[in-house]
Amino acid sequence: MSKLDQPTATPPVVDRARFEEALADQVAAEKEVTRHNDRVSASRRRLPMVEVEDYAFAAPEGPVRLSELFGDGYLLLVQNVMFGPDWDEGCPSCTWAVDNLPANMARVADEGIAFAMVSHAPVAELEEWRARRGWQHRWVSSHDTTYHWDWGWTQLADDGSQVLHPGYSYYLLSGGKPYLTYTTRARGTEAVLATAHIMDRTVYGRQQDWEDSPRGWPQEPTYG
Repeated sequence: MSKLDQPTATPPVVDRARFEEALADQVAAEKEVTRHNDRVSASRRRLPMVEVEDYAFAAPEGPVRLSELFGDGYLLLVQNVMFGPDWDEGCPSCTWAVDNLPANMARVADEGIAFAMVSHAPVAELEEWRARRGWQHRWVSSHDTTYHWDWGWTQLADDGSQVLHPGYSYYLLSGGKPYLTYTTRARGTEAVLATAHIMDRTVYGRQQDWEDSPRGWPQEPTYG
């Protein structure tokens, strides 16, 4: 079933007063989530930091140091996009995540935050995929460095195959040296995915099989 096909299951119909009562309970619960998120954010701002090697990534114009990705600023967000050295295409979920970036990334730059993407594949493969997707973001390759291995973005599975992980790394440039101040992966990446949050607030949610939804709600495998 396509998400463009309207499901037959719907919420129960109630009068305006009952709806407002139920909505008020929901808003109260969401306000507590917001307050808790503020507390979590406060603790995040109190994390220590660790110095990171000033890796020399490959870019179309030549080698680019991690410290150079900051541009003229001191804050940097790096999206670790899953694209293995022997892959022909980028990861579908990572591609979806990049497509979810703000339409006007200048707004991020206005806040003093530089942005770049890094992948394990050779830079030529990245440039080909970028052209196909129409992306303008800066994208560098860690292929000839140990960056992906050092920070766990690429790991070895029990069978010896390489397993890549998506996520975001937040850096601070201090005294000319790059420091990692925060990193997140798995569902922690959802914080910057606007489409996911929009879907969450529709009556059917994301329509994925891990969600706790009423009987009859449309659901499909997350990565189907």
